[in-house]
Amino acid sequence: MGAVLGRLPSRLAMVLFLAFAGLFTAPAWAILDLYVQDDLPVYEEPEKGARQVSRLTRGDRVVISSKIYGAYRKVLVTYGGKRRGGYVRISQLRRSYIKSREDVELEGKRIYSQDYALGLSLIGSYMRQGARSFSTSSADQYDISAFASTTFFFSLFADIPWSKTMMLRPYLTFRSTKFKGEAELVGSINALRPAQVTLEQSFLGLGLMAKFYGVSTDSFWYGGGIELGNGTKSELVIDDGIPLKVDGDDKPFFALLYGAIGWDIPAPGAMWLVPDIRLGVVPNNDPMIMYFEVYLSGAYSFR
Repeated sequence: MGAVLGRLPSRLAMVLFLAFAGLFTAPAWAILDLYVQDDLPVYEEPEKGARQVSRLTRGDRVVISSKIYGAYRKVLVTYGGKRRGGYVRISQLRRSYIKSREDVELEGKRIYSQDYALGLSLIGSYMRQGARSFSTSSADQYDISAFASTTFFFSLFADIPWSKTMMLRPYLTFRSTKFKGEAELVGSINALRPAQVTLEQSFLGLGLMAKFYGVSTDSFWYGGGIELGNGTKSELVIDDGIPLKVDGDDKPFFALLYGAIGWDIPAPGAMWLVPDIRLGVVPNNDPMIMYFEVYLSGAYSFR
């Protein structure tokens, strides 16, 4: 396996690494609530001698800004019949405490996007490629009207929290294709029917997908990614005959780009069902391959 991994083209492997690294940052904003434990005067301006416009008492909860104004923090209170900002002295917040509203909502809940996870996927894949030509090692040339492949294979992955609404999924895929179609031998005048052609290929793929959630408590996500697959096997069979070598396909290489949607479904213990569907293209093939895949995945989450 190490030898196969070593054959992944270095430039495209670097693209895989750089495609997402440093591209996203955790959000710098959050709704913060101040839980008042002592009486707090609220001032109109963040300065000494400012007019007091309200007073907070023990048990009050108000929105507080993360920004610091010298010796003051800004809070949202009602005075003068309107909802507006006021200021409290930081030195008077000794017993009071501040919590992110989102953190409070998450307490006691199982949230997949907030934990690390390791998992296994069973993948059903359908690929379709338009008309193409190929030459065999015996110099025969065939024209194919269309190629279609339906296969099943598996993948190993890890889900890594990147922010409260984003995860990264690096993965290793043992991909296979089995394209079938009808081909005509170029220049043949004696063929009674088109030849039945089967092209089987195997790949070892490395991929990276970004998953986005509307809010951190969502179980639905959307995203996209890239997968680089290095060919480990390529075999062409015509009319169930002896496998032939295809020029240029002895070491196939796939670069897959795709969009995805999925769901996080809790299962007993730390287990999750995390299915998703993907729609994508393989742009480095001529003609380009389009594909649709269903991922039936299970994962074990941990902190």
